[in-house]
Amino acid sequence: MLVTLCSCKTSQITSESYGEVYNINNNGGIIKKYINTEGDKDKRFINPCRIVQNINLDLCVVDRVDKEFRSRLVVVSITSKRRFTYTGQPSLKKIFSCKDVTCDNHGRILLTDLHNDAVHLLREDGHFLQYVLTKQSPLCGPRALGLHGDTLWVGCDDGVVRVYKYKDVES
Repeated sequence: MLVTLCSCKTSQITSESYGEVYNINNNGGIIKKYINTEGDKDKRFINPCRIVQNINLDLCVVDRVDKEFRSRLVVVSITSKRRFTYTGQPSLKKIFSCKDVTCDNHGRILLTDLHNDAVHLLREDGHFLQYVLTKQSPLCGPRALGLHGDTLWVGCDDGVVRVYKYKDVES
């Protein structure tokens, strides 16, 4: 089982904040710790809040980076090497604030974007493919994702879970 741990609440993030990701067994014993630094200065995780393992065994971690709920997706290999970091598209009108992540059966990554009312779709290498859903869908602060087969569930700020047919897209 994969779990995330944080040194503080999101509202208390400072330059000293750090987070960790663990793979644990059913008894809570640590199988593997995914280190939180690369070198001496680059923090791997600041405030990790969601994690999913992709079909290629990469770990996709939603990491909050400041008090304003700015987020990033940090993807690391099973051997703890950073593969890429995604911080949203440059054209976004508001800060990228990811709340949940899931992967489809092709290894593509879906991310909620609370402040921009969108769901982003990435290739497994981090390349942005498209917005799967946007405010025109209609979305209202997407917070949670569930994907099974061709059904995508999106839990939103207005208390409604919206259900969509997830179509296969070209990579």
